[in-house]
Parts: sequence; C-alpha cells; structure tokens
Amino acid sequence: MRPSIYYTCSLPLRAGGELVNFQHVNALRRRGLRAFALLDPASRVEVPSKPYAVPLLTWTQHLHFSADDWLVVPEVTPPQTFQWLARLPCRTVVHNQNPYYTFRGFPSIAAMNAFPLAGGLTCSRFTRATLRQWGSTTDWQVVHPPILPTFHRERPKRRQIAFMPRKRPEEVAGLRQLFQGLHPDLAEVPWVEIRDMSRPQVAEVLGESLVFASLGRLEGLGLPPLEAMAAGCLVCGYDGGGGQEYATPENGYWVADGDIAAFANALARALRLDRAAAGQRATAARTTASAYGQGHFEAELEAAWRRLLGDGWPAYKVETSSQAPAEGALVE
Repeated sequence: MRPSIYYTCSLPLRAGGELVNFQHVNALRRRGLRAFALLDPASRVEVPSKPYAVPLLTWTQHLHFSADDWLVVPEVTPPQTFQWLARLPCRTVVHNQNPYYTFRGFPSIAAMNAFPLAGGLTCSRFTRATLRQWGSTTDWQVVHPPILPTFHRERPKRRQIAFMPRKRPEEVAGLRQLFQGLHPDLAEVPWVEIRDMSRPQVAEVLGESLVFASLGRLEGLGLPPLEAMAAGCLVCGYDGGGGQEYATPENGYWVADGDIAAFANALARALRLDRAAAGQRATAARTTASAYGQGHFEAELEAAWRRLLGDGWPAYKVETSSQAPAEGALVE
C-alpha cells in the first residue's frame, strides 16, 4: 500500500480547531496527496449541512501503519497516548493550535524535545515563537487556518453586540453590568450570545452585528475576532495573546487583558461611531481578515508538507487527480 498522511480527528465537532484538521486533509487531497481523517473510536459521525469532503477512517486495532506513514495528532493528545505512539513505526507530527495546551500532552518541554517527533505544525507565528521561547527544538511549520467564505458575505447590520462567553463566563457578566453602569444611554443595546452554533449560524450572527466583544483567553491565534473582522464587525476587547499577530489600532479597539473598564469604554466608543467612521474601521478589519484566505492557507500547508516530506513528496501523490471540492465546501 502506498504511504499516507493521517490526521487524527473527532466528531461531532466541538471547536474550531477540530474543523481545521478536516480542512488540512481536504486541502492536501486537493494537492493530490493521500491524506485521510482518522477518527477516534468514540467519534459519532453525523450528517452535517454539507458532507465531510474527505475519506473518514476509524482508528481500530486492524489499522496498521508503515514506517513511511505520517500521523498528525493534536497537542492535547493524552500523555499515555504519546507513550503508545512512540512504539508505532510511523512518523508522528504534533499539530499545535494552542501553546498553552501543550502540557496536556507532555509534562515539560524537555519531554517533548525527547519524544521522537518527525516535525510540528502550528496555527500562527505567535504559537511558534512561544514554543521556541519555552525551549522547544521541534521544527515548527506555520499554517494559518482559513476563514470560511460564509463570513465574508455582506449582511445588513444591527446595532447589537455579539459575544462568545466560553473562555470568560464570569467576567462577561461583570463586563455587561459595568458597561450598563458606565454608559446608561447604551444599556438597551442587545447582546447576542454565540454558543453551540454551526459555522453558518455564527457567520449570520456576526454578519448582522455591528460590534463583536472579543473575549479570547490564552489563544494560539484567536480565530473568532478574525471571523468577526471578515464579517465587518467593529471588534473590541482582548487579543487573547495569539491575536497580537494581527491586532492593530486601526482594525479594533484592543484593551489590556482583564481591564473590563477599558473594555466597556471600547464597546461604547464603537457603538457611538458615525456611519463614515464605522465604515472606515470595518474596511480596515476586512483587509486584515483577507490575509487569512483559502489560497494563502493552501500555499502554507503545501510548503509545510514539502518541508516534512522532503524528496519523498512524489511517493504520497495519488495516481489520479484529486476530486476534493473547492474552498468553502467543507463543513460550513
């Protein structure tokens, strides 16, 4: 059997980072490589609004790897699983989408350096720099995730604040109370919570919201603010760490982590902008988000795997052209 690339995946999808693994597989197949989504045995395959456009294999005891196969696992892989992976003949790559989760898999950077990794993938320059600063010697390749086309669609705006409370559920309650106290004239502005929504539903809420309250915390990149920018929102709040890669004074009202008074004032400032000023800032935000397109993602992914595979790249090509769908057709 010809050598293959396997990305370990889970279903149903619970977070954006899990979707990114499917996007990697899809893009590699578009480049003509033998790539597969390898599902955890506990995964439950559901029928999404659009089909998963990649072959799905379930990881069982009957699946055998060769020395030329590549297995991509997340940084949150449990330590006992890494111990088992070390005994497999295939080459193991860590896809680290959040440096702050690194120690869920390894007890220390020294332990990660000692593990026989064949390479690493990261979601941002921030994540790579953080891992290097901590002492990682892995050859990390940066592949920024793409923003799905549905977020770029123009929609009529409403004077409302969209927010995702998952990372800061207690803080957001205090933020809302402080905002109403400091700016009583804006107390009736609706807050629209984004929770347990499909990607099209998230895009719809962001597309119709004038303001997005960025509540990221310990992020490897921070995709929600970028998706909000693509949707034309005025982004206010925290960069989450990883957002330092794209946050500027022109594309958002960014505040220091934990400064909820500054956060509340930033929201008020955005809501009080006149139409021309709001449009100017939304344009700057959309320009930032446009750098995270499908073409850039696929180019970075190909460069990363050419680095990993080296001269062996042709051995992973399929014999016939890939029939993977065009951008945006995967699990929107």
